[in-house]
Amino acid sequence: MKHDTWTPIPMYCSNCGKLNYGYRNDDGKIKYECDKCKVVFVRVQKGRRHDTIDMYAPAGQVRYV
Repeated sequence: MKHDTWTPIPMYCSNCGKLNYGYRNDDGKIKYECDKCKVVFVRVQKGRRHDTIDMYAPAGQVRYV
């Protein structure tokens, strides 16, 4: 088991701009949930300079095309 320190990792919401904090899990994923607009983000660090961020809309809302 690796040595984990529970340090908050900040990220601004791409939808409304609010500052959110998330924590890294065992798989290296960081999960954020915006308190203001309820969008959920999952951030995966692929490399030193490459992150992938998946955005999930709250239940009942749809994405505009």
